[in-house]
Amino acid sequence: MHIVIVGAGAVGGFFGGLLHESGTKVTFVARGESFEALQRRGMRLYDASGVRDIRVPVVEDLSHVPDADVVILATKTLGSVDVPKNLPKNAVLVTTQNSVEMPHIAVEALGVDRVIPGVVRSFLTKRGPAEAEFSGGIFTFTFGCMSEATRGIVDKLAHVLDRAGIEPVVHPAIMTDIWFKAMFVTCFGALGALVNQPLGVVRTTYRDDFKSLINEVVTAGQAHGVDFPEDVVDRVLAFADAQPKGATSSMQRDLADGLPSELDAQVGAVVRMAQRVGVDARLHHLVGNVLSHKHSD
Repeated sequence: MHIVIVGAGAVGGFFGGLLHESGTKVTFVARGESFEALQRRGMRLYDASGVRDIRVPVVEDLSHVPDADVVILATKTLGSVDVPKNLPKNAVLVTTQNSVEMPHIAVEALGVDRVIPGVVRSFLTKRGPAEAEFSGGIFTFTFGCMSEATRGIVDKLAHVLDRAGIEPVVHPAIMTDIWFKAMFVTCFGALGALVNQPLGVVRTTYRDDFKSLINEVVTAGQAHGVDFPEDVVDRVLAFADAQPKGATSSMQRDLADGLPSELDAQVGAVVRMAQRVGVDARLHHLVGNVLSHKHSD
């Protein structure tokens, strides 16, 4: 199996490094300082075992890869969504972004037979160009078919991920998990950034507002035909209650630091997906607009 990974940041870098290290053919697509670092010393990984550099082939453009089985899109969505149009022949695109909109955009661009949505759950951090750190704990990749045409590649991908030490979770209804993650990541990220407080404050002082945001995601997802357990909101809140009280989201930190953020890709995506099916997401619309204006300068 040949896996191409677009992006050598936290997710792409660690996935690519571990997959290559365990014997899977991997090619990175990277640019600028990341491309130069990969050429010079390879992908640098930090984990409990120490620091190591892994030499992995790298190109500057996907068009330079004539054939592959899978293209993992591991870039952060910091602006307009960019779905690769020039996939290698017969390759399938695997998405990893924290956006309920991304799989739909990919399907519209490539067709349902060439898209596999995925959800990363891990404590991964980009430390620099082609440098990524795993802080320990959970390391899973949940993914699944939107079309039976991808069943074979899903099974093969699960095998090589497992061999690399990345726990594969093949979900029978992957869009349920895509929306489920958004219920926590997007809602906590948005509200935490709005009130400029960590999770411990969001889940207590602003619990009702947090719950209202989660309910908007549930309503939009259901309108798109996604099934959720009846107690899904309680599950999200229970998950939030179990996390460290000082936790903040990457979106909140990026906004506070004046860096490009996933505000539109996460919050804006919920609004647009709700609009597609004519349901209300006014709280996401309000929070998104306030944060956008607040951090526009």
